[in-house]
Amino acid sequence: MDIRIRLNKKEMAVPSGTTVNDLLELAGYSSRVAVWVNGRQLLSADYATRVLEEGDEVKILRLAAGG
Repeated sequence: MDIRIRLNKKEMAVPSGTTVNDLLELAGYSSRVAVWVNGRQLLSADYATRVLEEGDEVKILRLAAGG
């Protein structure tokens, strides 16, 4: 069964039980990202255990080195 989330302001359906790591893979992101769920930034250590829920607002930003 799928749940609906919003990823970077776009609605998306993902399988129930999807973790943040699963979402990153589904959406084609590398591991060099910062993730917020419902306005709260997650630690990268939490990506494997944070299960997404119906209606979650997810924001993903790619990290880039500057200079």
